[in-house]
Amino acid sequence: MFRLLAIRSVIFPFLRLVWRLLRDGRVSVFTKIIPLLALIYLVSPYDLVGDRIPILGQFDDLIVVGLLLFLFIAASPAHVVADLTIGKKLRDLQNQQGQKPQDKTVDAEIRYIDDEDASEEDEDSGNRRR
Repeated sequence: MFRLLAIRSVIFPFLRLVWRLLRDGRVSVFTKIIPLLALIYLVSPYDLVGDRIPILGQFDDLIVVGLLLFLFIAASPAHVVADLTIGKKLRDLQNQQGQKPQDKTVDAEIRYIDDEDASEEDEDSGNRRR
């Protein structure tokens, strides 16, 4: 019973993360092909290891699908994975404490000055000072 609880506490969050990454628009389409390959391998009648090998034959589907899903998470952008795991927990904690997430956006105005324009401005300002 206790072993099942430990497995549930690891596998369900892992599968939820995979599902959230699949639905997230920041993950590229090419990366989203990896779980599709895992699903195809799972329903495919062909196996890498035949079922005649006692233990490995039965668990090869589980091993290959698990490795492909790990590869999917590893191939996804790190900031998206962090946002979907730690970021969500941090936002929940801030909401529980009544804090607003801090806005880190800086409004700025950018002006490009060409070298010729800058030298003309220096000459103009020099003439004004004299």
